[in-house]
Amino acid sequence: MAEVSSTQVHQPHPDRIAGTSLLHPHSCGFAGGLLTSGFLAPEAGALNGYFDEPGSTTRCTVILSGACSMKAAGQVHHFQARDLIMARTSAESFTFENSAEFSALEIHVPSPLLEQMQIEHLPRIQRRSLELQDPALKTAKQLFGYLRTIPAAQSPETLVGYGLAMTMLGYAFTTQKTARSQLTAKTIHGLENARNALLARLDQAPTIPQLAALCDLSPTRFKELFSRQYGCGPYTLYQSHRMEYARSLLERLNVTETAMELGYSNVSHFSAAFQRKFGYLPSRVKQLHSCKERISSSTYRKLI
Repeated sequence: MAEVSSTQVHQPHPDRIAGTSLLHPHSCGFAGGLLTSGFLAPEAGALNGYFDEPGSTTRCTVILSGACSMKAAGQVHHFQARDLIMARTSAESFTFENSAEFSALEIHVPSPLLEQMQIEHLPRIQRRSLELQDPALKTAKQLFGYLRTIPAAQSPETLVGYGLAMTMLGYAFTTQKTARSQLTAKTIHGLENARNALLARLDQAPTIPQLAALCDLSPTRFKELFSRQYGCGPYTLYQSHRMEYARSLLERLNVTETAMELGYSNVSHFSAAFQRKFGYLPSRVKQLHSCKERISSSTYRKLI
């Protein structure tokens, strides 16, 4: 597992490697110390590192696809596509993991710029889930696309990216002011236990009443607080992880075997769910894996 500092990750990278992994995002700096980074990681990955920016930095992050987990300051946070996260970082270590086909847009705002913007003090971490047509998500995708095509040298077009970044920040800070109160430590602990129970078996999900009982909450209240904490409903999260697991199973099992492993009695229902998640049928995974095996076998024969 790679070990890096946050400044190493977010430094400008050559076009030939930018966007190939967590370690090489598309990055660009703007006026006032504003920094934007667009992550594009085709394969699942993980890294250990530490935040080493001078002073405290506020990060506005939008997960565009896939899912990720971060552990810092003794707490584990899980995020998935369409999550908008506001977080303050300081000098500390962290562990980060991402799924395959992961992409995210990150905007770093130094404290002096926040002071100039007269933004009120923010809690350590705040999160909300965006709807498909949410303007913040649209802006994030625009800026992400801009970062991927920006020339290495600064140009007048830089103002376009800067404007998009500031629009994104303005939206995030506005929603921050209207966010609901933070959950108690007891409730967070209960929700984490429920999440672990939910994902313990991906062939049979617990019922909502069973999960709510782990948190000492009513089913209605449980679903509300679970969505606030994780950005989506329990079964949406369950299905997302289920399909990610399905993709890994398809490297060694056929489509029917994978469907049965995940508790599907109807293979067509599994195929439809997989296509909704990834945009292609599970049979394509088998084809790609077979191609990789043939290439690896051919390379091996050349070596011997």
